[in-house]
Amino acid sequence: MVRMHLSERSGHALHALAELAASGGGLVTSEQLARTQAIPAKVLEVVMTELRRAGLVRSQRGPDGGFCLARPAAEISLADIIRAIRRL
Repeated sequence: MVRMHLSERSGHALHALAELAASGGGLVTSEQLARTQAIPAKVLEVVMTELRRAGLVRSQRGPDGGFCLARPAAEISLADIIRAIRRL
């Protein structure tokens, strides 16, 4: 068995992306992500910014805003997530 250790931020990114994938393509607010994934809001803000810059998520501002995946979940690899967060 191969074991991999993820950094805390990579783990948060993975959980946030899993939540977005489960949403069925709809927008999910950062408050929802922080609450359902038990991620501190400040940490989530940094993580989501890096995921957006890496092209893994899209964001929409405004009262009906939130985050969604920028491409189908099947096209996002664990390596993509780690590379996006590694820049921090």
